[in-house]
Amino acid sequence: MTKLKLLHSYWSIKKKSNVFPSRQDIDPLDFPYVLGDVSLIDVIENGTHDDTQFKVRLLGSNIQTRVGSALVHRDIEDFPEQDSLNRMKIAYQNVLKTKEPVAYPSFFKIGEENGAFVCCIWPLSSDGETIDMLLCCRERIAEEQLIPDRSGLINQHPTWPYQDWSENQLLKQLIPTSLNIGS
Repeated sequence: MTKLKLLHSYWSIKKKSNVFPSRQDIDPLDFPYVLGDVSLIDVIENGTHDDTQFKVRLLGSNIQTRVGSALVHRDIEDFPEQDSLNRMKIAYQNVLKTKEPVAYPSFFKIGEENGAFVCCIWPLSSDGETIDMLLCCRERIAEEQLIPDRSGLINQHPTWPYQDWSENQLLKQLIPTSLNIGS
C-alpha cells in the first residue's frame, strides 16, 4: 500500500489549509510511481447529487490496457466493467456526500487471475468548496491476510469513509504518522 500512502500524503500536503486541493495544485508528474493507475474524473453537477454526471478526464495506461479503451472525455457510464462501474459510482457519490476521501475494495482480472485492489478517491475543488474533480487511484493488495472476503462483497458495495481508515487494518497503513484524522 506504499503507492496509495504516498499519493494520500501528496493530496494532504497539497490541500494546505483548504478543505480540498484544486486541480491546479495537483501535477501528475509529481507522482510517476502511480500514474498508470490514476484517473481524474470531472464532476458535473446537474442540480442534485443524484443527477451528477462523471466524465473521465484522464485514465492511467494500466487501466486503459485492462479495459481496452482510453475513455477520455466520456461518461463513466461507458465503463465496460459493470461491477466496477457500480462500485465507482457509489464511491464517487460518497465522496460528494462526505466531502472526504473514500476507499473501497475491488477485484480486477489481470491476465488469467483475479487481483484484489484498494481503490481510493480524493476530492478536488476549483473554488475550495465545491467538489468538481476526483483523483482516483488503485493499488493491488499484496498481503493476502488483508484481502477482503470477496463472497461478502457480491451483493454489497462497501466503501470506507476517511474517518474510518484508522480503524481498518488494511487502510490504516495509508495514513502518514504526521496526519491525525478524526481531530
